[in-house]
Amino acid sequence: MTNLRAQIHRVAPYFRTALLTGERGCGEESAAHLLHQLSPLSHRPLVTLTPATIELLFGANRLPDSMEAQGMLYIPRPERLPRTVQIALLRLIRKHDSQAPRIVAFAERGLRPLVSSGSFSAELADSLGALRVTLPSLRDRSEDIPTLLTDLVREVARQSGISSPQLAPDLMDAAMTLTWPGNLNQLHAAAAALIEHPSRPVLHALDLETVLGTIPQPLLHDRREVRLMPLDDVIQEHIRAVLFACNGNKVRTAEVLGISRSTLYRMLDAQVQPAASSLSAARLRMTG
Repeated sequence: MTNLRAQIHRVAPYFRTALLTGERGCGEESAAHLLHQLSPLSHRPLVTLTPATIELLFGANRLPDSMEAQGMLYIPRPERLPRTVQIALLRLIRKHDSQAPRIVAFAERGLRPLVSSGSFSAELADSLGALRVTLPSLRDRSEDIPTLLTDLVREVARQSGISSPQLAPDLMDAAMTLTWPGNLNQLHAAAAALIEHPSRPVLHALDLETVLGTIPQPLLHDRREVRLMPLDDVIQEHIRAVLFACNGNKVRTAEVLGISRSTLYRMLDAQVQPAASSLSAARLRMTG
C-alpha cells in the first residue's frame, strides 16, 4: 500500500487518463478519489458515471457542456458504457486540453477483453490504459488486516454509540488467514457484524467465524442486479462475461461455453454488427 500511495502521488499531478485494475472491493473508489484530490483540478467536482448519471448526462447522445467543468469522471463499470458515451469520452480526450476533466476507469482484468468482445472502443481502451494502477487484494496485504479490522470495529462502534470490544489475538490470527473474497467490503461487513454480535468485552476467533456465516452472500460475491431483458441479450451478455473472465482468449471462451470457435465467432459478429450501426448513427447525429 505504501508503494501504491507513492505511485498515485507521483502521477496525480500529471495524468489525463488512468485505468485501475484489481479485485472489486479492494479500494478502487478510494484510489480514484485520491487521484482526484492530488490532481490540479481537485477544486472541481468528481462525477461517477453510473448508469443513472450516464442517462442523465448523456441523454442527448453528446457530451454536455457542463461536463467540461468537472474535475474527474470516474467509470466504475466501463463494460456498461454505451457506444455513444464512449465516443463522447474519446472526443474529450482528443482535445488535449489541460483543463479538461481527468478520466479514471476501474476494470478488474483490464479493458482488452471488452475490446475483444466488440463492446468497447479499442482507441478508448488504449487511451485509458496509458496509465495503469494495480490495486492489491486484501489477502495480498494480510499484514494490514489487524489494523484495518480494529479501525473499522472502532468506527462502527462509534457510529452506533457503543463501546468498542477488544479483538483477541486469536481473532486477528484467524482474520489474517482468511482469503476475504469480498476484500474491504467484506471486512467492513464483518466489523459491523462483530458489533452486532452478543456483546462481550473480548471477541475471539470463534466469534469471527460465527459472524462471517451471517453476512449476506451479495456482499461476498459481486452479483449483478436482475434486469428485465430479452433472452438474446442475456446470452450475449453471458458470452461477453465469459470472454472477459478468459482475458479475451476466444479459444478458451469457446471451450468454457461448450461451443465451437466458429460458432463463437458468429455470435460475436452478430453483436458487433448492431454496435457498428449504432456507432455510425451516433456519429451522424453528432456531426449533423
